Amino acid sequence: MQNKLMQRSEISEDLKWNIKGLYESEQDYDNDVKKLQDLSCKFKTDYEGKLNDENTILDALKVYEQIKILIDHTEHYASLDVSVDMNDNFKNLRASKYGMMVSEVFANISFFTSELALLDVAMLEKCKALDNNYAVFFEDIIAEKPHKLDKNIEHALSMLDVVLESPSDCYENTKQMDIRFDNFEVNGKSYEMSFVKFENEYQYERDTDVRRSAYKHFAEKLDMYKHTIATDYNTQIQKEKIMSKMRGFDSVIDYLLFSQKVTRDMYNRQIDTIMTKLAPVMRKYASLIKKNNNLDRMTFADLKLPLFSDYAPKLNIDDAKDYVYNALKVLGDEYLEIAMNYKKDRWVDFAQNIGKSTGGFCASPYKKQPYILLSWTGLLSEVFTLVHEIGHAVHFSLAQKHNSILTQEPSLYLVEAPSTCNEMLLTNYLISSSKDEKFKKWAMSCMIENTYYHNFVTHLLEADYQRKVYDLVDKGETVNAYILSDLMKETYTNFWGEEIDLSTAEYTWMRQPHYYNGLYSYTYSAGLVVATVVSQNILNNVKDADKNWIKFLKSGGTKSPIELCKVANVDISTDSALNYTIDFIAKTVDEIAK
Repeated sequence: MQNKLMQRSEISEDLKWNIKGLYESEQDYDNDVKKLQDLSCKFKTDYEGKLNDENTILDALKVYEQIKILIDHTEHYASLDVSVDMNDNFKNLRASKYGMMVSEVFANISFFTSELALLDVAMLEKCKALDNNYAVFFEDIIAEKPHKLDKNIEHALSMLDVVLESPSDCYENTKQMDIRFDNFEVNGKSYEMSFVKFENEYQYERDTDVRRSAYKHFAEKLDMYKHTIATDYNTQIQKEKIMSKMRGFDSVIDYLLFSQKVTRDMYNRQIDTIMTKLAPVMRKYASLIKKNNNLDRMTFADLKLPLFSDYAPKLNIDDAKDYVYNALKVLGDEYLEIAMNYKKDRWVDFAQNIGKSTGGFCASPYKKQPYILLSWTGLLSEVFTLVHEIGHAVHFSLAQKHNSILTQEPSLYLVEAPSTCNEMLLTNYLISSSKDEKFKKWAMSCMIENTYYHNFVTHLLEADYQRKVYDLVDKGETVNAYILSDLMKETYTNFWGEEIDLSTAEYTWMRQPHYYNGLYSYTYSAGLVVATVVSQNILNNVKDADKNWIKFLKSGGTKSPIELCKVANVDISTDSALNYTIDFIAKTVDEIAK
């Protein structure tokens, strides 16, 4: 455990990601920003009001594609650089300035999709037939036609982009810059507290007094900011409701699912089935945590406590490389060759420092190196995070190699499948690396505690809570801190029952940025359903399972979720894969309990 968080300037370079993989210098970034501004203005001059035939449209589309790539590169540079040091004034000002600039760019190019949506379907079909690389782009334009607004309104919304994104920015600034934790004391010893230290260390702390005191201290500080964060969130969801009405959707949920190409039934099935069928399994697992750790009672602060600690290795960053290699080698040379570049090319920001964003993520600028953020603690959970984010990195490396920037990204419904598949493969490596039955139980418990708890419990409960919030908004209601806390407490109680002390669990809604990204939380479990089936097919040597998975990754966003899953031999049109996954979890818990 790192004793004290340092300033970014005090961190060794080898623990930081290589931001120069995007732009070698600030001048190079400035040059691309200028190029982006000029190209967007020229695009507007050359093509607005002139999209009259398929050849002109295709020429315009190729310029539009160049603009999108420039936006992708410059936006990533501005946002990634500030994400690791939000206290840096220069980086904050650069990001703010970029937000204002890119709003003008979006306004300049907004006419393009608006004018395309006004064209006859027959003309759009002609465009689609000209170049198969853009077929999905035109299919999406056809699907969006009923929901497109007047060109001038779309232009105004583009100009307001920086304002419309402000709830998320306000939340992050509150969380990363305004909330300052005091030290807390247990048995005469002082402990430093921060978001990173709580979520990466204290949740897993073996000392019950320290763990529970840390959670109490953490929750009390969140309580002080509940009204500010509730206002941010209410602004976000009311914005989404207004946008859904403007675009002709009956429900904000339907509006948010539209771009995912997912039905309401698929969304509800995911949440309802897990809330009903997984809850008894996880309650059983919680009872094992209580028993194995000799706890007097089970509280919310104890749910992340490892079931076994005897085999838990303390790992350095170099150790992790062997785990990554051995876990992922079953995916073949093409996959492994990309994945193992993560260390040499410095994809990963391992550092723990003041002002760094919490959690973990992977950003994949188009045809550039990936960027993975985490805060290394030496715990095995960080290796799970690392292989998870490498899953995103390799996925987009392959998708970008084979697709336009306009069609590289699959539905959000599936975006977590490649990452969670890697977690499953890591667990398999841990299990297969020893003949000791107790060690194997420890490895299985790691899978439950890291992969399934994170994706099938933490994020799924967020999704259930989020659905309750949107149901209120669809009824014309508004929300505040007390309503949000009550809804979160209701969700946790429904899942965990009365046996667990859920005091202050309701503050969990203040901890996650996912609520500012639409219906994102439920997709973690959706992706893990696919990952469970695929990983077991690969590990059980089902014919061509590994090759089909690579085809899935290379396909990007060229197919709907149901059709794309067929490539990987997974059927998500029914609840069969979901029930298979819940049964897999239940059997694993039973095996651990023996």
